[in-house]
Amino acid sequence: MRENRGELSAGSMVLTDDGTAVVVHVDRAGVELKDVRGAVSFVEWPDLRTAQPIDGGEPTASDPPALRSLAEVWNRLDDEARTETLQRLGIVQEIATGYRHGHAELALPGEPSDLFDPALGATLSQRCARMAERLSHEARTSRSSNTPAAITSRSLHLWMSKWQDGGLLGLVDGRRSKQVEVFATIPLEWRLAASDVVAELDGDLSTVNLGEIHRRVKARLKESGLDIRPPERAAGRYVSHLKRSRGKTTRAQRSNKLRGVAGVESYPAILPGQMVAIDVTRSDAMVWCPTRGGSCSVEIISAMDVATRMILALRVVPMSADSHDAAMLLYDVMRPFSQVVEGTSVSDWAWAGVPEQIEFYADEPAADDDCSGVEVSCPRTCRRLHTARSLQGTHVIPGVQPSAVRADHGSIFVSQVFRDLLNRFGIDLPLSRTRRPVDNGILERYHETLQRGLQQLPGYKGRNVAERGRIVGTPQAHRDEPLLTAQELEKFLRRWIVLDYHRTPHSGLRMPGMEAIDMCPVEMFDAMLKLTGRLHVPQRPDMIYDFLPVRWGSVKSTGVEFEDLTYDCRGLDGLRNVPVGMFRAKDAAMPFHYDPHDMSRVWFRHPDTGHIVEVPWRKSHLIDAPLTQTLVRELRGKIARRSTPRLRRTAAEDEIIAELGSLLDGVVPKDWRKRIGAARLRHDAATRDHTEAAVAMTVADAVEAAEGRQQPGAPPPGQADEGEYSIWADSWPFEPPRDDA
Repeated sequence: MRENRGELSAGSMVLTDDGTAVVVHVDRAGVELKDVRGAVSFVEWPDLRTAQPIDGGEPTASDPPALRSLAEVWNRLDDEARTETLQRLGIVQEIATGYRHGHAELALPGEPSDLFDPALGATLSQRCARMAERLSHEARTSRSSNTPAAITSRSLHLWMSKWQDGGLLGLVDGRRSKQVEVFATIPLEWRLAASDVVAELDGDLSTVNLGEIHRRVKARLKESGLDIRPPERAAGRYVSHLKRSRGKTTRAQRSNKLRGVAGVESYPAILPGQMVAIDVTRSDAMVWCPTRGGSCSVEIISAMDVATRMILALRVVPMSADSHDAAMLLYDVMRPFSQVVEGTSVSDWAWAGVPEQIEFYADEPAADDDCSGVEVSCPRTCRRLHTARSLQGTHVIPGVQPSAVRADHGSIFVSQVFRDLLNRFGIDLPLSRTRRPVDNGILERYHETLQRGLQQLPGYKGRNVAERGRIVGTPQAHRDEPLLTAQELEKFLRRWIVLDYHRTPHSGLRMPGMEAIDMCPVEMFDAMLKLTGRLHVPQRPDMIYDFLPVRWGSVKSTGVEFEDLTYDCRGLDGLRNVPVGMFRAKDAAMPFHYDPHDMSRVWFRHPDTGHIVEVPWRKSHLIDAPLTQTLVRELRGKIARRSTPRLRRTAAEDEIIAELGSLLDGVVPKDWRKRIGAARLRHDAATRDHTEAAVAMTVADAVEAAEGRQQPGAPPPGQADEGEYSIWADSWPFEPPRDDA
């Protein structure tokens, strides 16, 4: 039988705690083993392990399996220790039994030897002496490294005693099995202080070098009244070990700090739509902005089904994504799409119909069901997605209603707008832990896979500055290959998702209990449909308005007003000046849906018909450019920052008089006195500096004259003004002259 690459049969050898044993009988539950003393015992298969291979020695550790109780300790020894121990085992077993392996069934040529056969009456001392002579002879005549050195009879007696008391492990050299404390020479108090100092490096503060850590340890010990000076080299190694364990960079330190609260199990998603992960990443390919007339960066926001790894939605948005972009992504998640490939023509994602609900059945398809296209309103049952198996045909991107959405703590995901949207659909929001991207690791890994598609595009700039080219983003780089626009980038990525990513085997898709076969996301989705039976996804043509934020406004005779913009249309007739409590109890306001990216109109659902009615801005016909909420707020902010919000014809003139008095006054600053005072101070300081230098030179000339080294043209010492030296009265090395000089 085979156990961990080792074949066991009757007559095979096994390492045990007592040495070698021979297999007497093999059973489906285990084996019977006979030790060197002739005792037979039964060992179950789980108690057998294969020892680690070693080089040299006879027998080698890679040949015989070992008992689990022995293997756990045996495999912790190094190769040299195991080889030496097996050599000793062969020697003592030959002394004890006459056989090197301890059993007649495992006899080597020429065994049993007359020198060591206990049946011939030789005593243990005689056999030990004969073995010592043989080993001495082998040591003199052999140059092999595997030949043991000359060993005395006394040493062999000691080996026999250790083998009888401790078995195989008793023959291990104590010096090789000794567990040495690496930092035993460092006092415990110093190690504790060093651990506390290094523990403060948690990523929040800037990291420091090893020298600063040593200084902090010394300072902390001194504050505690301890004067400990450990061995310098050992202390350096210990601090390096602590710093390496903590993390070299602040990012690694933060990760190690949070590892204590990290989960050890993945989310148990076994159904499509049970958990949808969403995240945003910056596009590593530049795009062309027609409005600016230059290149710019955008972001990619994606949604992935955790159970099947299918990308359910993808959008390219300007930097940076907002909560409405996240809401529109969720809107795409709940809509099924299809993409058609005909020859070399590839369509964009198309919303695949809008019935009351879409059902993906898990029953067998009808015999005439070709499953070649997407007919979401088709009443026929199908157990798989109606998607093409080859590149040509119709490919389906399923829509699901998530039970939960996994996201990080980005402001767009924790915003009240996004939370209200999830509450509206009854979707949970299990956020990742702060600064733990591994909680949403499958989508973070997908961002790396996305590089496979982005690298095909012009304007690819790499993941970081180290990968970035010199001319990326310049007109020279894209003279022959123009950049894609944001819309073209989104269209390309959606093609890549359906035709490449969804049809590529994914190493993370493994069915428990099955052989290791990499499945692609489409295959996994089909397989899991067997568990769900059908997927219910609400579908309506006006479903998008369920994903828009709501504002409450009272409709007057002139319409409804939001942020100083008035909206009106004929659809509001009959709803102007409604009574209090018609839509909500506290006032006469009614709910309107609005799009933060398009403030030129709002929408409401008519209470009588249930249809969505568009209410345009009264002046929307006067503009061609889109009016966004960002632009409106920016303009309102500029007006609010004015000193006079509403400008009059004389506003500029009044502002000049209020702040400048007159334009002439502005030519000569009103604070000229203050400015002259500052200039005066700067002038006095310069004068003082030059005076000090002049005095110093005069004193030096006086000293030289007193010593008879007066330079030509130098004034006599007595002619110097004594007052000039007063500032040096307390300055070294100059002293004021005395009266008797």
